Amino acid sequence: MKIEFDRSKQVIFAYDNDNSFINSWECRDDFVEGFNNDGVPRESLPNGSYNVSAEITNGKYGISYGTFYITTGDPRGRDIHGGGAGCDDPFAPYQGWIPTYGCLRMQNADGEKLSKLIIEDGNNVPLWVH
Repeated sequence: MKIEFDRSKQVIFAYDNDNSFINSWECRDDFVEGFNNDGVPRESLPNGSYNVSAEITNGKYGISYGTFYITTGDPRGRDIHGGGAGCDDPFAPYQGWIPTYGCLRMQNADGEKLSKLIIEDGNNVPLWVH
């Protein structure tokens, strides 16, 4: 399996090992302007290649992260998650859209589906961001 985030379309795509399309979901890279704790300007997960792992969290990381978490290995911690502290219900299947501090955000239900695919495929899947 492999995953592709197309920034221009704000969509994440999943493909099997034969490059056959599995599914796609809306995924946004909106982020809050400003600086991180080190004084570095915030920006979205940069274009490039990553190896991702996933977990269904059931909310264990709090309202800002929703019900799943996909780790990209980005050194600044820009990953993929749901939730949103400003949402009416950050744990709802379709919680709405709130900008992050640089992570990609999906709807909880969609991110859980993608996470399950990643886990089922060995939990070490390539992601291409462009």
